[in-house]
Amino acid sequence: MAGSIPIPTTRAPGILAQQRLVQQLQADQLALFQVQNQISTGRRINLPSDDAPAALRAITLQRLIERKEQLDTNISTGRSFLESTDATLNSVSDSLIKIRGEALGVAGTDVTQSERDSVATLLRQDIQGILQSANTNFRGRYLFAGAQTSSLPFERIDDFVAYQGDGGELQNYSDIDVLFSSNSAGSQVFGGFSSQVVGSTDLNPQLTANTPLSSLREGRGITPNGSIAVSDGTNISVVDLSSASTIGDVVRLIEASPPDGRKVSASFNATGLSVQIDSEGGGNLTISEFVGGRTASELGILEVTGVGVAPIVGGDLNPVLRQTTRLDDLLGAKASARLISPGDNNDILLEASVNGALLNGASIQLVDDDLLLASAGVGAGSEFADFDTNARASSASLRLNGAGDDLIVTANTPGSAFNDVKIFINGQAGLGNSALANYDSINKRLTITIDDAGATTAQEVVNAIDGTGQFTATHDNSVEGAFDGAALLDPTNIANVVGDTGKSGGDANTLYVHVQKNATTANQVVTAINTEGTFTAQADPLDTTLLAQQGTGLVTTGTATIATGGSGESLDLTSGLRVVNGGNTFDINFTGAETVAELLNELNAEEYGLRAELNETRTGINISTRWSGTDFQIGENGGTTATQLGVRSYTEDTKLSGLNYGVGVPAKDGDDFTIISQDTGGLDVALTFDVSSASSVGDVIDLINTHPANNTAGVALRAQLTATGNGIELVDENPTGAGTLTVTSEFGSEAAEYLGLTDETGDRVSTTGTLTGDDQLFLEADSVFNTLVRLERALTTGDIQGIGRALDKLDDDIDQVASARANAGARVQGLNVTQINLEDEEVQLRAALSEQIDVDLVDAISRLTARQTSLQASLQTTANLLQLSLLNFL
Repeated sequence: MAGSIPIPTTRAPGILAQQRLVQQLQADQLALFQVQNQISTGRRINLPSDDAPAALRAITLQRLIERKEQLDTNISTGRSFLESTDATLNSVSDSLIKIRGEALGVAGTDVTQSERDSVATLLRQDIQGILQSANTNFRGRYLFAGAQTSSLPFERIDDFVAYQGDGGELQNYSDIDVLFSSNSAGSQVFGGFSSQVVGSTDLNPQLTANTPLSSLREGRGITPNGSIAVSDGTNISVVDLSSASTIGDVVRLIEASPPDGRKVSASFNATGLSVQIDSEGGGNLTISEFVGGRTASELGILEVTGVGVAPIVGGDLNPVLRQTTRLDDLLGAKASARLISPGDNNDILLEASVNGALLNGASIQLVDDDLLLASAGVGAGSEFADFDTNARASSASLRLNGAGDDLIVTANTPGSAFNDVKIFINGQAGLGNSALANYDSINKRLTITIDDAGATTAQEVVNAIDGTGQFTATHDNSVEGAFDGAALLDPTNIANVVGDTGKSGGDANTLYVHVQKNATTANQVVTAINTEGTFTAQADPLDTTLLAQQGTGLVTTGTATIATGGSGESLDLTSGLRVVNGGNTFDINFTGAETVAELLNELNAEEYGLRAELNETRTGINISTRWSGTDFQIGENGGTTATQLGVRSYTEDTKLSGLNYGVGVPAKDGDDFTIISQDTGGLDVALTFDVSSASSVGDVIDLINTHPANNTAGVALRAQLTATGNGIELVDENPTGAGTLTVTSEFGSEAAEYLGLTDETGDRVSTTGTLTGDDQLFLEADSVFNTLVRLERALTTGDIQGIGRALDKLDDDIDQVASARANAGARVQGLNVTQINLEDEEVQLRAALSEQIDVDLVDAISRLTARQTSLQASLQTTANLLQLSLLNFL
């Protein structure tokens, strides 16, 4: 704290004068130093404390200038790459124009093959030169590799060219929040991928507990930090879902925040959520938005009117396909159920092992194994499960006190109607060697009456049970030896419950899990179910108090549940795909793949030359080839995998106009081809076809299958897509006509050949009764190299039609390269304008910075002169006031 120097009312003491003068001198010297420092550095502010507001403004300006300097560097670097790209493409464009001229000169029929061979030799050299240009490396970076700039983009492999890059581009900032691309992907400039075999099937992944909320609603997700209001009509509970990231989180949070005094159960199936309130409390269940939110609506469970105590069943949340999506969760849903036992840590979630409706309605029952035989049942840890597709009759063991008299009582009618039947033994005086049996269907009680003096034999009991017409008794030899029908029943059996059918019977499609009462845990049941395999099971994580205790609770014997919600089908992973690429045929199966990422990784293996990826809407996958100069096809490999994934390249929807490299299927007036088969009498039957009305492969198949002569007079001809590969397959289903099946073209028509049912050599004949056509849909990479390789091949073989097709495509390639060059040039021009603007901005920013921190020299020199004068005056005053003579102190 600064000192306060008092003003004396008497003569000023010398020490006070000295302090005042020293302070004045120091202040003048400091001010003089500051001015001198400002003049020498040119800066008005050297420390933030010199002028805090101005210092903050200066720091902001300095940061902005630094960013602008980096942007200027980005532009200079990017422009150099784009200028190199422009120069390279100029060379490529010149080469393509030269190639076109040379090829055009030998495209006619009036030149010799030798002349074509000479042009083909030159073309091979030109292809190599263009390939080198496409692989240009500038400043350690490949210009045309897309985002993979460290990888060689194009490689000549045998008779085709492979593109190793991707379709991405490197981007950098040319201004604040303004991006520009500093390269052009080879797939955009030269072409590198074929037109995609676009997945035509919505793979429709089902919901799981781990489905992220961000993937719902076709990828739009759920608004974060939302809440919903759950009410029973009287009390309202606000469920905060801000911490939820998955469907499982939503279920857990809803169940954890019910209205006061109520219990709310939440669950999900393959498509959406379901919420239900305990029915015992009555009321009217509603779910509404909280404070203007939209979370309930987005989750599909908004219900403001109320449903009473019925469940609120949510709409389809439609999750998108993710890399981590399980393949088992595609193309439908698995039947599922929840096996609930009282208490905690003992509920079990079950799911069918395959998709589909087959197990909808299947029952899962926990059977007390000790009730089935007189011998001891399974012990804890030895549980087992068995699935029965047929109805099973209920049964129970009667453990009777005596020898050779244990019985098994079995219902005469299979099914669950006689489950939980209690069997009692009563005594009656004077019955002698006889017994009575009566079944009370209302109370589910079978009562057996014997003589209370022990005169009733075991055989009489069997006769009485059989006499009910609803049950049959047989000997239980699990403990005893042979049955002793003459054995007298001990009166100690009277007044005891000696049998219980429990959950031993069931309808068709029932999974019986044999457990030990009051000893088996949920985890042990899970193990038994998973070992059996019809269903998969896990302890319910939402019924867990602590993670370490999950599944450790005891299950309740007699518990049962019904599986529901199964739909669709399971993906055929075993058969896989048959891919034709690079002149090779690859059979690709996905055995062992569990996720979409693993399936894509298998397809993207280098040896196949494919690019497989999720489509833009993330509902399916697309597949294309990386190889130019070769045909590309995807077909089945004996199963349904390609069709299920929607990536079979040749289907009934394939347009005829797209076959044969776009030539289509030329049809003439009248009949185009004839199929000859045999009728039941062994006579040849000719069916003629006119395909002029057909526009798709399916139309051709329908024409064959619906021919008026087909399926009449013993003719049984069926057309279909081949089970392996692609093409139209003809099957003669007439067993006596299986020896000869012929397709012959009608005079003047090439339709059968262009459909792949014949070839240039003439008719196609099958001696097996099955004739398989060829796949005439030839997909190919849309690239410069594809055109050049095919042009070289056509010149070498003298294929005039192929030369013409390649020349037509070469015109498009020249335009594509020119467009890419123009694009690069436009980017350079745009960067030039941006750089000029940046330079102007930098001048303005530095001027503004100078106003904040730089010193005004004229003002500073003026202040320096004033401070020097002030210091001189202070020194003179000090000299005068601090004279050391005696008179100065008198």
